[in-house]
Amino acid sequence: MKYLFLLLILNFCISNSAEAEQTPLAAFRVDSLWYVIDHDGNQLFSPLNVNYINDYSEGFYTIFLKYEGKARWAFMTDEGNIAMPDCNVIRNFSDGRAMLIHILDTSNQLSMYGFIDKNGKEVIPSIYLDALNFSEGKAWVMNRNVRGFIDTNGTFLIKFDGETFGYTFSEGYAAVVNENSLFGYVDTTGKVVIDYQFDDAAEFKEGLARVNVLGMWGFVDKQGVMRIPTRYDFAHDFNYGHAFIGRAVDSYEQAVWGVVNASNIMTVDFQYEDVRNFSEGMGAVSLNGKWRFVNYIGQKVIEREFDSAERFKNGLAWAVDSETNEQGWITPEGKYLIHIPEEADTVIDLRFNKKVK
Repeated sequence: MKYLFLLLILNFCISNSAEAEQTPLAAFRVDSLWYVIDHDGNQLFSPLNVNYINDYSEGFYTIFLKYEGKARWAFMTDEGNIAMPDCNVIRNFSDGRAMLIHILDTSNQLSMYGFIDKNGKEVIPSIYLDALNFSEGKAWVMNRNVRGFIDTNGTFLIKFDGETFGYTFSEGYAAVVNENSLFGYVDTTGKVVIDYQFDDAAEFKEGLARVNVLGMWGFVDKQGVMRIPTRYDFAHDFNYGHAFIGRAVDSYEQAVWGVVNASNIMTVDFQYEDVRNFSEGMGAVSLNGKWRFVNYIGQKVIEREFDSAERFKNGLAWAVDSETNEQGWITPEGKYLIHIPEEADTVIDLRFNKKVK
């Protein structure tokens, strides 16, 4: 497969850090130009005239731009080099591999999937009808002849028969759905370690995985024991020993949220209107239309409240305060460390690869 490599000329006069490489914090757009900043709020590039910056992983941005009159997906390195794979869609890097998707027929959604390495070499040919990103050195792939998990060189480690479909590995286990549409879990050898019995199943986090039976969520451990019964309408993954669980109100469009710990003890009763996962000792929750940061038993750890908020990572969390007309990243003390201009119409938190505005 051929790749088109272009060099984007950038002026690197921006970061004052002594570190040779800076991990980006965010990208935001003002007047059609994109700005990329680090964790100190310093620009990493001169403003970029591209259509969109989608995400960042393993030293590469995925961006969307126009080239020769056509909109194209491309990879951009920390140095500003741009590579355009000859395909329709790209995914971010994971385990040193990035997925390429070739859309062959939009009418019946026929696509072919393959993977490249960081040098642009097609290490896994685009011969699969479906695929997922790599995780823990393995990726699910399938076509008409074979399906299962491959390693980063494309060698099959686990093969399945029938209509089985697999998901990503986490903590050594992967959820798999069988021909009867029931979910179970396999280990790295392909052995079924938790029988097919669930209507839906998620990844393991901190030794527990969200599972669904008849529309209700609970948590199972790696021995297949239901540590928290399936009795909640909604649930988030465990993080720091606690998980947000939700109960539907009037309809499944609305919910109230509480907190449960790994011992199945409710530490906060159902009361929150919306939530963000726990991180660095606190979770962002919405109550009476305002966002606040609380600990595992619901106590406020930041006195200030916000109009929107996201979770902390590396000591920073996105937050918006309309009363003070501020938006950007706050410290655990609730003070703004990095401000984003009000006129920014799009903001991507590149730590989570999530659009926050």
